[in-house]
Amino acid sequence: MIVINNYFSGVLKRGIPIYTEELVLQMKKDSMQVCELTCPKVLYPLPAFIHNFLFIFYEQILTPLIGLILKSKFNIYPYNSTSIIDAYLGKSVVIIHDLISLRKKNHSLSAKYVSYCMLKASQLKADYIYISKTTKRVIDSIELFKNCKGYYFPNTFFRFEEIAKKNTILDLGYILLVTGVGDNKDLDGALKLYSSISKDERLPLKILGCGNAIERVKKIIDDHRVQSEIEVIPFLDLDDVVSLYCNSTFIWAHSKYEGYGRAVAEAKLSHKKILCTQISAFMEQKDENVYLYTNQND
Repeated sequence: MIVINNYFSGVLKRGIPIYTEELVLQMKKDSMQVCELTCPKVLYPLPAFIHNFLFIFYEQILTPLIGLILKSKFNIYPYNSTSIIDAYLGKSVVIIHDLISLRKKNHSLSAKYVSYCMLKASQLKADYIYISKTTKRVIDSIELFKNCKGYYFPNTFFRFEEIAKKNTILDLGYILLVTGVGDNKDLDGALKLYSSISKDERLPLKILGCGNAIERVKKIIDDHRVQSEIEVIPFLDLDDVVSLYCNSTFIWAHSKYEGYGRAVAEAKLSHKKILCTQISAFMEQKDENVYLYTNQND
């Protein structure tokens, strides 16, 4: 039995929850017994800060407790952090997507929490999983998890690929910017670039990945005076997300740093070209349909 804490599944529609859901599917296909802990649907509308506290409760108390009851072999923590109890007991497997929380400029409480857990897991020699070669290079460069067992489990896209195969590939004349509101996404920088294009030459822009912060994003858009040409996409089911990809003119991923670069892989599965910043995680996936540019805001 393996217990995995995927608290944000359903609360968030992209990123780590999707990675974890697909990891669970693959483990079950391999005949492993998996208990996936997720947020109850009734709690989805709660404010973000409450979800953050509940996530910590799931991670530090509930997951190790359920693991104890079910006599799990080990417990998986896929959000860059881990249960300190399980790390001491040698039952923790932490999945490292990126090391953004360790950056000196990142002083939020959530970043401090993740940083503490990550460093403690490394100190206690917990096993870890890295999702990209870029992430592994960064881990090695700062000598994190130096004496720990590391395993490479890259992002998978089973469901996205399955849905994309059933979609007709069209060009409905818009750019799909796949982004978020984290500092690394540099949304303001992306909109500066977009607004610098003359109005008669730029295509309409759809912004995906900010469903939990639509009003905040609209305020950023207002600063650039391009409101009429931009649509901020709310939370969508995966079928609708894939449709957005397949109907775009091209995909755009603007970021300062990433652990993997899901948008690049998804663009390829949608048979779309992608324009993205020249960072390691995107360069790792470079082919003839990936176009790189230097981010002047770095």
